Amino acid sequence: MTNHHNTLDSLPELTTAPAPAGSVRIPELRNIPITSRVRQVIDHPAYQRLRRVRMLGPTCFVYPGAVHSRFEHSLGVFGYVRQFLISLLSKPNFAASVTEEDLLTVLAAGLLHDLGHYPFAHSLEALHLKGEDTPRHEHVGGDIILGNIESLASNRPLAEVLHESWNIDPQRMISLCTGDIGDDPDPVDALLHSIISGAIDADKMDYLQRDSHHIGVPYGRNFDHRRLLASLTVSADGDHIAIEAKGKIPAEMFIFARYTMFSEVYWHHTVRAASTMVENAIAAFHSRTDIDPDDFLDVLLTHDDEGVLKWLFDHSPEGAATRHLLAGLQAGNRNLYKRIATYSKVYVEADKKQAYRRIYAMDRNSLSDLTSRLVARLGSAIGQSIHPASLVIDIPPRDKDKLETIDIVYPDVAGQNFYRLHELSRIIAGIQDDFIAVVKKIRIFAHPDVAPLLRGLEDLEAILLDEILEK
Repeated sequence: MTNHHNTLDSLPELTTAPAPAGSVRIPELRNIPITSRVRQVIDHPAYQRLRRVRMLGPTCFVYPGAVHSRFEHSLGVFGYVRQFLISLLSKPNFAASVTEEDLLTVLAAGLLHDLGHYPFAHSLEALHLKGEDTPRHEHVGGDIILGNIESLASNRPLAEVLHESWNIDPQRMISLCTGDIGDDPDPVDALLHSIISGAIDADKMDYLQRDSHHIGVPYGRNFDHRRLLASLTVSADGDHIAIEAKGKIPAEMFIFARYTMFSEVYWHHTVRAASTMVENAIAAFHSRTDIDPDDFLDVLLTHDDEGVLKWLFDHSPEGAATRHLLAGLQAGNRNLYKRIATYSKVYVEADKKQAYRRIYAMDRNSLSDLTSRLVARLGSAIGQSIHPASLVIDIPPRDKDKLETIDIVYPDVAGQNFYRLHELSRIIAGIQDDFIAVVKKIRIFAHPDVAPLLRGLEDLEAILLDEILEK
């Protein structure tokens, strides 16, 4: 059993006293306390690599300030895991259920949760290449920690640092990052994992505020994070974090902030244009090359964002789809594809709704077939040949369809004292509906040299619907 005050006193990472190894300042006006074992991690070459990995990939082509790094974000998440734990340790049910080893394990997970990130990781993870899923960055991070990736191997793997300096099991910490905690997980592991990944977690709390700060928008900062942190508690079954009733409004604001960031930033139509150019370029590269997946992963892990785009461009022949797509994203260039059509679930027209459903259900082969038919038909309509890669269809990732909700706990209520937030809040239920129906648009983009010609076609919409619906 762990005593709250004793834990804060005995763990230097959680004490409110000045950090023994100083602090690191990160935007916005935050000091992250550093201990000697934290410094051993962040000074490790595998961790320093994150300085060269942009947080938001191609978003900087739209928002110039979006050049902050995964290194900065990882420190921010560690700082928020700290604050989560300090708040939760004031609750007897949490303090009684965790040990110092548990606390150190989740602190390390916050620090290392993005270690396996590489340039455009989310774009690659949205693809299914050669019948195999692209390795998820969480699993890549685990391999880096264990010293299993030769190009990032070190004389002292991070697993050794975690074992000897942190006195924790590296494999358990990795499982908190990956979510691979089994179908019937230990309740404490499930609880700790929810601090790293859940509807309201340390990762989202950091990136919403950090991305907003660097991009220059207010959306991700419009929630009361102090009140939300003070409201943290443990769910009735003890296996995930929850929010006390006093935090209901801040919880709604948090989830709404995430909704607005997707609407106005992450899935902004120009951001999606740049993202789908990268996704289709990588898919085209893999369709014609036999590069070993491990060799390609090494390229991703040893290059920064511009370096990966240049490597893909340089390793593709003249006229290849990859070159055609990436020419506008090479250093010194910004020539993005333009929208020629948008489909949404909220459109009134029945054929447009049907077009959305038809495209959303397509696998990559069906999507490729539709794109080829559209290229041929539209080329004929404007009276000139169109490069096969001049047209791309963008479907936002399908893994964002789940309802974001959390338990709201009423500690002093007789009978059932907790409810799912969406059961109490029409705002949260509505956000989920709007997220799928309004924000999650399907768009067709065209090369900037071709887009004006296509937009000039009087029957462009009819041609698109004919091919999509195969009339």
